[in-house]
Amino acid sequence: MREARAKLRVMSEKEYDPAQSIAKKGGWPKQVFHVSHLRDEDFQGDGLRAFALSRDLGFAKATGGMVQAHVNRRARPFNAAEVSHRHFHDVNFQMVYVLKGWVRNEFEGHGEHIMRAGSSWIQPPGTKHTLLEYSDDLEVLEIIIPAVYDTVNVNEPPGGKR
Repeated sequence: MREARAKLRVMSEKEYDPAQSIAKKGGWPKQVFHVSHLRDEDFQGDGLRAFALSRDLGFAKATGGMVQAHVNRRARPFNAAEVSHRHFHDVNFQMVYVLKGWVRNEFEGHGEHIMRAGSSWIQPPGTKHTLLEYSDDLEVLEIIIPAVYDTVNVNEPPGGKR
């Protein structure tokens, strides 16, 4: 963290060189200003996970498809047969932050973790994981790059042991 902070600077507009702008050098598509306000009616079943309701925050459109951000709630109580399937996501970046409730996950090479409100984690690309259990009130914020990605189901139990 110290290394990252050492690179952060505050400068005057006179000192700023637009040619050195991170936004211009980063190769990202043009972004637009976007606001998303909480409305319960925006939580929809997306068809991918019948046990979850998702609220798309509109970041994919605002970032030209670079970033997906959504809040997921649980649509019904935990059912291991429906939910606990080992999988991974073909992404460049995935961050999850628990807003409410708790969730127990297993991550390839990192074992089981119980995440509660205020917990967050980054799953490096291709990390196999399994959702093992969650509270009925679970709500998480996920930020994923890119906005459109594949989820790959893996035919092995949690922990990868057969």
